Amino acid sequence: MNPVRAGVLAGLTVVASVAAGFGPLAVAAPAGLLLAFVLPGYAITAAMFRREIGMVERSVLVPSLSLAVLVLGGLGLWAAGGHLNRAGWTLLCAVVTLIAIGVAFYRHAKDPEETGRIRFRISQDRLIRDVLPLTLAVLLLAGAGVWSYADSVGTYDIRVSTLSAEPPGPAGADGARTVQISATGLASSAGPWSMVLTGDEGVEISRQAITPDTGGDWTGRLTVPGDERVTVNLFRGGETGAFRTLIIAADAQ
Repeated sequence: MNPVRAGVLAGLTVVASVAAGFGPLAVAAPAGLLLAFVLPGYAITAAMFRREIGMVERSVLVPSLSLAVLVLGGLGLWAAGGHLNRAGWTLLCAVVTLIAIGVAFYRHAKDPEETGRIRFRISQDRLIRDVLPLTLAVLLLAGAGVWSYADSVGTYDIRVSTLSAEPPGPAGADGARTVQISATGLASSAGPWSMVLTGDEGVEISRQAITPDTGGDWTGRLTVPGDERVTVNLFRGGETGAFRTLIIAADAQ
């Protein structure tokens, strides 16, 4: 790495560190992303390779090595008793980047001929080797992102049905307990809904139809035996298998 590039990269690292550590959110966020995912990997790549590397290699190595710095450096910082906070991460990335810049600059100063300036020449071979794979990768990521966004929009309003119970009350003189059961997300179009209680041996204790409110919620109080485990089954429509199930344990007394 020649002196000009080393100076620019070191200055950018210092500015990004100050912005990430002390700046407002609008400035700290992009500076932190640059310091975490770009600068360490770029500096380490320059320190590791003397030969010219392609665009695809660099685009993969830079974020990969930056993530490696975060993972390994974070483990080392934690093992040494440091704090994994804003200041800790900023200092870690800045120090690693500056050290890598120093190594790259030293290697250039030691053998400037071998570590000479990288020349970028557009040729058919480079186009096929670098630009085309990178373009395909970008298109693949863009397609995956569009599909993911469309799927999230399509599934955003899907109802999630739940069945829950409050802790049962104490057993009465007859040994029965009262428990409050709640169900949510019960679409009227999927009804009619019914609730069936069964005991330890699978024997049906009670059955009742439930009618959710306009929001698809239902709450009611049921009486269950205190001396056996009770299974609460929620059925929808004409289905023979329970749609939701919960278990109320027997009274420990």
